Amino acid sequence: MNIQLIPEKDLHDFITIVANAYPRMKLSTPEERDRTRSLLLKLQNEEPTTHIYGFYEDGTLRGGMILYDFTMTMFSVPVLVGGVGLVAVDLIHKREKVCKEMISFFLDYYKKKGSFLTSLYPFRPDFYKEMGFGFGTKMHQYRLHPEQLPARTKEHIHFLSKKDTAALVDCYNRYAATTHGMMKLTSERKVERIMEDPLTRIVGYKTGNSIQGYLVFMFKEAETENFVINDIRVREFIYETTEAFWELLTFLHSQKDQIRYCMINTQDEYFHHVLDDPRYGEDMLMPHIYHETDRDGIGLMYRIIDVKRAFEVLKDHNFGGIDCRLRIDIQDGFFPENQGSYIVHFEEGIPQLGRNDFEVSIHLKISDFTSLIMGIVPFDRLCTYGLAEISDSGYVDVVTRLFAWAEKPVCTTEF
Repeated sequence: MNIQLIPEKDLHDFITIVANAYPRMKLSTPEERDRTRSLLLKLQNEEPTTHIYGFYEDGTLRGGMILYDFTMTMFSVPVLVGGVGLVAVDLIHKREKVCKEMISFFLDYYKKKGSFLTSLYPFRPDFYKEMGFGFGTKMHQYRLHPEQLPARTKEHIHFLSKKDTAALVDCYNRYAATTHGMMKLTSERKVERIMEDPLTRIVGYKTGNSIQGYLVFMFKEAETENFVINDIRVREFIYETTEAFWELLTFLHSQKDQIRYCMINTQDEYFHHVLDDPRYGEDMLMPHIYHETDRDGIGLMYRIIDVKRAFEVLKDHNFGGIDCRLRIDIQDGFFPENQGSYIVHFEEGIPQLGRNDFEVSIHLKISDFTSLIMGIVPFDRLCTYGLAEISDSGYVDVVTRLFAWAEKPVCTTEF
């Protein structure tokens, strides 16, 4: 068995494996396969942060995956994060631990590169939870009639084209640099590919040559005989200022004559406060009288692969301004080199390693610790659920405040 970069001659075999693993990706025709092969070649040859690896047995490709080098803003610190996508196993060789071997390689690959954090979009959350990945921030999907959205002015809203690529990337990266969880854009080519998609539209809040917010969206046919009625599906909604936020919403509101629903996906758990009528559109009531406002789901998952390295990289991050000498006992059966006890002294919130004494200890699985340190779930909830243990219950509030963060991580990067 061997895991290596997939050479160009084996890309068709990889596409066959992907087509069988994900039939709805529509890779059945020669044209679709050739287009996908061309895209993979561009990723392989033109994107230095993208790596296509395959699992070989006796010289034959049995599975593959794409690894991504991301720079993510964690709190206010830029950190290297490994991402993995398009994980696919030959149908004949499923349940033979091919995926397990590839994910183990993925974790070890990024630990060797100096990263402490990895991420992925799960085809089944439970499968990756068993491998130590913790849940990320939920995605909320709103289905709103355009008139439910507020209307003000949209004088700065313009359609964006290729000539706006650099300004759009600048807008995104400014937003990413100040937003916990966002991945930096390292290539304009990724934006250009979106702009080249004939089904995708981008409108932006533009003043002079500067873009301060934008919407990426697609039209979808409504389930009706009226061919002029469509829905809008918002893929990405980025804004740096309140003015950009309101004008982009006004743009959506102004489509009410021919748009049935605006489908807005957001990780903002407070978005419903913007709306006078946030109902989802089906008049559904939950007992006693609670109106359905959105549907939410679990997506991006994270995994700490090097606990010690995490605190080394975050050495200047302030963990709540708390003083605490803490021992963290990590359970990690899938990546056992990560399992063990770590003593961290927090002095006015700043972590210090290399000490031996502690005043309180906590014990939890790596999946739950990852969600905790990312600011996704508070420690006291983990204790309530029986997912974390603490040596002295009098410290529950201290540890909770230690790992609390005002915002949960947000990520709009698809991979």
